[in-house]
Amino acid sequence: MTKLQTLCACLAAGIALSACKKDRKTDDPGSANQNKYVNDWIYKNMKEVYYWTGNIPANPDRTVSPPEFFSSLLKRPEDRYSWIQDNFEELLASLSGVSKESGIDYDLFLVGGNPYYLAGIVEYVKKGSPAEAAGIVRGDVFVDINGQPVRYTGLQSEVTKFVEALGQPHSLGIRKVVTGSDGKDSLTDARAVQLSVVELAENPLYLDSVYTIEGKKIGYFVYNFFAPDKGDNTNAYDNQVDAVFGRFKSAGVQHLILDLRYNPGGDSRSTINLGSNIVKGLDPNKTFFYRKFNDAYRDALIKAYGESIVTSKFTNEANNIGNQLTNFIVLTSSGTASASELIINGLRPYMEVYLMGDTTVGKNLGSISIYEENDRNNKWGMQPIVSQAFNSADQSDYTGGFRPLPQDVYQEGLRLGTLGDIHEPLLAKALTRVLGHAPAGRKAAPEGYRTVIDKIATSRSFKAYSGHFIDPLPKRN
Repeated sequence: MTKLQTLCACLAAGIALSACKKDRKTDDPGSANQNKYVNDWIYKNMKEVYYWTGNIPANPDRTVSPPEFFSSLLKRPEDRYSWIQDNFEELLASLSGVSKESGIDYDLFLVGGNPYYLAGIVEYVKKGSPAEAAGIVRGDVFVDINGQPVRYTGLQSEVTKFVEALGQPHSLGIRKVVTGSDGKDSLTDARAVQLSVVELAENPLYLDSVYTIEGKKIGYFVYNFFAPDKGDNTNAYDNQVDAVFGRFKSAGVQHLILDLRYNPGGDSRSTINLGSNIVKGLDPNKTFFYRKFNDAYRDALIKAYGESIVTSKFTNEANNIGNQLTNFIVLTSSGTASASELIINGLRPYMEVYLMGDTTVGKNLGSISIYEENDRNNKWGMQPIVSQAFNSADQSDYTGGFRPLPQDVYQEGLRLGTLGDIHEPLLAKALTRVLGHAPAGRKAAPEGYRTVIDKIATSRSFKAYSGHFIDPLPKRN
């Protein structure tokens, strides 16, 4: 049996639900050959499933470290997304939103000047986390970690140092954004906050509300990544999404605001579930999106699963609200990516999708998880790009990202507001479109007095699901 046949047999037998994993034990190849041993495994799998398999070099250097070897196989600049890490269990946990952290999602930006220092602004605090218990809130700014700032000269290692410090017990110098004597944004002195780090299973459903304003029923849903559950195969998160739309349907929601500004992607199953709750004219026979693979992998998948494997259709959802919607608005940012963009692209042939916020990342590619479950000599896991996604109108032309209309572009600054508050700047902008005017009491600050931060990274970019459309394959009946 060839390696490709083995891969497909594994998938066809239903051993892997969200990944391809082989269950075998091997003899110790010896430390001197460890790189070659792992790199041989990388090469064989990449040749079989990688979307640009024809571009993989014939004789790469197999003596280098696995990350260097893996990188040498990738097609640049098209592939900015495939990655490998040294522990597949951590990879799989992270894909489901499980990680060791204090519970803050933040953007990185620079303060000072000659020298510059890294600073973070809290976008949201995860529920049940040490950060929530410590009183940290959205909009808090921190520069000092363990009493010291992290200098930035442009090196990625400096960003990594900053992020890794937050992965261990630490203290943060928390500052508040206030209005200075000149009317512009200013920061208070730092307040030291001690934070522990725990294994946290983040729920992607952050907030849902129904507003009744001037007789209009408006549903608001903050959804921060795509995952069906925390990795326990319960579909708990997807079931909770269904319940949200059940509440929207019962309330008679006519205008839906879907907040994906902090959503960098995730699992295709949850993408289908969410899209099926929203689409107008829901029909499980209609195509939501389809995938293109390399020819050999496509043929192997079709042989194992049938032609339907390349096409994802909508699913019957009792709580679908598409036919009662007058407005469907998606809030975006420069970090909105992959599965979030697939929601936009996949629904556009069926309904108007109105965007507000910033230009999205522009990722139309999907990946799968590959690892060896019981090989004591190989704990690596990799997430290579294996597919490109198209909607039912054969459109996949958003590598430059989806950009809102000029009047609807909004980049967040230091004054973030409270998520769910109708006066929070981006939500207020969406409500203005629905109502025809700004929400009562809304007074926007003059643009000249609003500090727009220049993001250089985000905590989400260090998550396994970030910028990824994860393409688990179903069990075969």
